[in-house]
Amino acid sequence: MKNDSFFSRIPLPVLIVVWLGLVALGAVLVYTVFFNKPADSTVQKTPIAQATKPAGAAATQAAQPDSQQPPATAQPTKAPTISPVEDTSFGYGLQADYLTGDIPNTVRQAKRLRMDWIKQQVRWGVFSQAPDQFDWTGFDQVVEAASQQGLKVMLSIVTAPEWSRPSAAGLGIEGPPDDLNAYAKFVGEVVDRYKGKVHAIEIWNEQNIDAEWKTNPQVVSPEKYVEMLKLAYETIKAKDPNIVVISGALSPTGYFLGGCSEAGCDDGPYLKRMVEAGALNYADCVGVHANGYNVPPDKTSTEGYDDTTATFRGPFTNPIPSWYFRSTLELYRDTVQNQKPLCITEFGWGSSEGFGYTPPSYEFVNDNTLQEQGDNIVQAFDLMKAWGYVKMAFLFNLDYAQKSPNGVQDRTAPWSIFDQTGAGRPAFEQLRLHMKSLYPDK
Repeated sequence: MKNDSFFSRIPLPVLIVVWLGLVALGAVLVYTVFFNKPADSTVQKTPIAQATKPAGAAATQAAQPDSQQPPATAQPTKAPTISPVEDTSFGYGLQADYLTGDIPNTVRQAKRLRMDWIKQQVRWGVFSQAPDQFDWTGFDQVVEAASQQGLKVMLSIVTAPEWSRPSAAGLGIEGPPDDLNAYAKFVGEVVDRYKGKVHAIEIWNEQNIDAEWKTNPQVVSPEKYVEMLKLAYETIKAKDPNIVVISGALSPTGYFLGGCSEAGCDDGPYLKRMVEAGALNYADCVGVHANGYNVPPDKTSTEGYDDTTATFRGPFTNPIPSWYFRSTLELYRDTVQNQKPLCITEFGWGSSEGFGYTPPSYEFVNDNTLQEQGDNIVQAFDLMKAWGYVKMAFLFNLDYAQKSPNGVQDRTAPWSIFDQTGAGRPAFEQLRLHMKSLYPDK
């Protein structure tokens, strides 16, 4: 019997077809292995411009047809950077009426002046009508606008709702809650809401006078304030240790003849008692208010300075530190013995020139020309930076003359560096040009 192989018994046409099929299959395999890379071998990165959008905006964009997508060559917007809070360089700040008008534009004016910080006062007593309720609307806009411009935010948290202080019923909101823990709790809520976007918090304001610290019975107590400061400090640091805690700036006053009464204390003795009560253990910076009155910022109360052209004579006939910007700061520096830096949460020089109105009891604003207002502001910033014991300073104010319902008749209007129409007074342009010369790339 003939021993034929398996392949010899398959018809030749079938063998040819099978052979061609194997050749074709081999060609496909070679192409796949050597020439066609897997689709997931290169990671496709999300464009930065899209990645930085809020989640809701990104979701809406993804649902649109490809024809509505932005072109691939679109340049991303670079997010501004904010220096760490622990930065020891001098901080330039500005207070404005951020809750009225075009909030982003107001913040942009601070940026035009090359400021590092903005200050916003948070009136707990005004915006909280019931426990665990607060209207955050305007504050959300301020903090977000500042973040967009790369500005740090300092919040000064003041007043207490009437519902929190039944012992002082009928006395209003300018005073502490009966339970100081309630204030600390609210401060903690502020930190939680603006995590990473608020960089300093001032604990109260001018608590050395009864206008800001009403109690029943009436007692302006540095020791009681330090209790509040301690509770707020511990709450803040537990949530965000990088936030700068500033003790409430005092009213620079000689009204109490260098002492204290139930109605208030001059800032010198009040600050001394604060320090003795341990305030420096619960503050990163000591708050100061320094009104320039009608005296240049480099003058002191002990050098016998006299402006013979001034019609308001208080600083010259009664030269106490409260009348003098420099002497006020030196008093605070010496009282805290340089253990903590100073944070000037409000300073400035008022001028009534061009307004035609002088607020009662503020006659000294008539002695400052618009030129002198600008000169003093610029010099004060330079001096504070040079002195070295001031951490940050906030100019008061940008635009109260424009935004106050009372216009130029508001008692804060003379300090504004915008006029009632929203145009810059000479001080605005002086400060802008000076800051530009110092920080051209800022």
